[in-house]
Formats: sequence, structure tokens, C-alpha cells
Amino acid sequence: MILRWFLLVSLGILFCSGSAAYAAAVNLKLDRNQPIEITAQKLEVLQQQRQSIFTGEVVAKQGEMTLYAEKLIVIFQKDQDQIERLDAIGGVRVLQLDRVATADKAVFHQAEETLVLIGNAEVTQGKNKVSGDEITLYAKENRTLITSSEKGRVKATIVPEKKQEQP
Repeated sequence: MILRWFLLVSLGILFCSGSAAYAAAVNLKLDRNQPIEITAQKLEVLQQQRQSIFTGEVVAKQGEMTLYAEKLIVIFQKDQDQIERLDAIGGVRVLQLDRVATADKAVFHQAEETLVLIGNAEVTQGKNKVSGDEITLYAKENRTLITSSEKGRVKATIVPEKKQEQP
């Protein structure tokens, strides 16, 4: 559910502690037993389409993770109460501790365990940042793909940690 979406964001945030090997994924342990609280200005449940649509300043919280968007569409699998896909649309922002992921849209596919940040996609942790037109996080493969259009460029900013001098 939302937790899986948050977990993927956490897994996909790529930052290292100052080395050039910019590929260590952050694997955070989350308490799956914590409740998920979603607030919005409006909730519409479409039984036949198996969708729940939250609109207007959507905030979804679970533990230390918070998702903000203008709209959150929860799409359920046919003949089941399991989530098939989540679509967060408009000013998407996911926060956890000092990590922030932003995009125009985010799509989470439950079965594939993939999260796609679309449009002005950016992930930051502290002063480190990676951005592109689209960031795809593959949780099962512990892999992230960052792409940009032909005119755009993928960008990564890596700020080395300052080592404390030994006396």
C-alpha cells in the first residue's frame, strides 16, 4: 500500500557518504504495523472501477514518512482488496528524515514493486541530489534508473562529508 510506495522511495534514494561510488541505496527499516493516515479535502470511492480518489492537499503519513500531492488515486486489483497501483499527481513530495523526493507525478506498481517519478523528478538527501525527467526505482532489483529527454540532462550533485581530523 502506501507503505510500499514509501519504502520504494527510501530504497531508491541513492547517496553515499562522500565517496565517488555513488551507488549505495539507503535501506530503511519501517514498522509495517504503524497505521497509515490519509487526509484530503475530498474522497471519492468508485466501487465499479475499484478506485479511491483523494483530492485537494492530500497528505498520507506512516511513521516518519509523509507523502504530499494534489491527488492520490488508489487502484485495487480485480476481485481482490489488494492494491494494484497508486498514482500521486500534482506537486508530489515524499519526506523521510532528511530525504526528499519530488516530481510532477508518481506511479507505484504493487506487483512489480516499481516507483516511477515523472516530470521534474528529484531526490535529495542533505546536500546530495539526483535529478532527471524520470526516476524509476526497482525495489526487487535494488536498482534505480534516471533518465532525461534528448534536450535535458541527468544531474547528480555529490557533496563529500568532511572528515574530522585526528588530534
